[in-house]
Amino acid sequence: MNRGWTGRGPWMIAATSAGADWRIALAGLAAATEAPVAAVVIGTTVPDDDPARPFLAGVLEVAETARLPLDRVRDLAEGMSRSYELVLVAADAGLLLPVGEGGWTLVDLAVAMGAPVVVVTGPGPDAAHHTSLVVDALHGRNLSAAVVTIGDVEESALPLPPAGRIPAAALSATPGSAATDDPASPPETIPGVAETPSEDGRFAEAAEWFEPMLRVAPQPATPVLDVTEGARKPVSGKRFVLGLLGVFVITVLMACGLGWCGSEPIYSAHIDYTGPVEPTVRPYTPHPSTYVPPSRPRPPSTAACPENAGAITPTRPDAATSQRVNRAWQRIEKWLATKAPASARGLRPPAGAKRIDELQRRMSVAFPADLVASLRRHDGVAPGARFDLPPFFSPTSLDEILGDWRSTCTVLAGDAGSWPGEDWWHRQFVPFASAGDGGCLLVDQRPGGHGRVGEFYPEDGTDFARWPASVTELLEGTATALETGRPYDGRYRPTVGGDGLLDWEII
Repeated sequence: MNRGWTGRGPWMIAATSAGADWRIALAGLAAATEAPVAAVVIGTTVPDDDPARPFLAGVLEVAETARLPLDRVRDLAEGMSRSYELVLVAADAGLLLPVGEGGWTLVDLAVAMGAPVVVVTGPGPDAAHHTSLVVDALHGRNLSAAVVTIGDVEESALPLPPAGRIPAAALSATPGSAATDDPASPPETIPGVAETPSEDGRFAEAAEWFEPMLRVAPQPATPVLDVTEGARKPVSGKRFVLGLLGVFVITVLMACGLGWCGSEPIYSAHIDYTGPVEPTVRPYTPHPSTYVPPSRPRPPSTAACPENAGAITPTRPDAATSQRVNRAWQRIEKWLATKAPASARGLRPPAGAKRIDELQRRMSVAFPADLVASLRRHDGVAPGARFDLPPFFSPTSLDEILGDWRSTCTVLAGDAGSWPGEDWWHRQFVPFASAGDGGCLLVDQRPGGHGRVGEFYPEDGTDFARWPASVTELLEGTATALETGRPYDGRYRPTVGGDGLLDWEII
């Protein structure tokens, strides 16, 4: 596992929110790099008019990932990294959002590759908070991180000083760029990159945006010892590249051998040989803009959210509450069995009353009675299955509730002085359904909260405005939407795909 910033790829690019355009960061990094650069994009494509396209020597598009296991995508990315000085891996999905077979995420891929992560953040009041969450998630997995900003960002609140600053002007065309509407205006040239008609003038000064650690220069050939003769002979760059491309092709053929070649292609490759690329060893020099996992851990979650902290009396639901919750679940189960059988099969068996009691004591929070009754009906949803409360919140198991609660409490403990107030997160919030990208539904167990449902997202904090007063009302509203086809909250209409899984269409 790399514990510093590597001079060669692969690097992961991760946006902190939809407002931070990873494609602009990809184009900027590629334009600033003099060495041949390739990209691996996951779950999307790099179209001809993409701003990064003129600066990429190779592109691997893994457009469909649902059938791909993590190790297959890792092998494809690492195959590219053997042929190019730098490989940038990116996706539209959030860092913690399930992407492929078995629910692996982009952060899982970064761990598998031992890749550092370029964290891209944009302007906005929550940029620092969301960036801190992403960096903290990387820290917990011993991954290095460097922050790149786009536009005007308050740097003093960021967890790391930026290693790259992309001006807001890069988000739109500038006079003289390829993106201009004036066909008579010639494209500008970019230092260190061969001039082509398609190069985008917005990135002419890209090399000035980044610290040296994020600008990869071509390296001279490294002599290799011939142990049979005791003499040193240079390695042919072209032979090296062609040999590694052969390994890459074999990897692709192996993928075909697993049964994917008989259907529509799920990835495509665009590879151009641009010159000799020699194997190099570049020493790591620490940089203040690089996040390197510290030798001593940050404060634990218990610094903000104590566990086993007192005489908590675990909640036991009364007969009336249990009956009402069970009736709502029965309506949901009946509809799923008929309309969405794959989602029905994903519902887990009940959680034991003893385990629910133990979790309440561990979290030092007494759960609302209807959440306990719901957990006694279903302990979340099985991995890889999908049943969502509208629009995309999947009920979580007891273990996942504890993990989600601890994860956010860890961030709260490490940055307690910078959060805007207890409505961002509180130790008496109990998460019970996950969006898979850092967001969740929770119940408010603060004094006066009375188990009301709220929605939490790291960049926004917690919002209770559009959510019902209880888990019971959420389940009953979900059941009514399924039975009648009327949109939940006037926004989310239930649909079922050909795979027999429930989905919610946003209208």
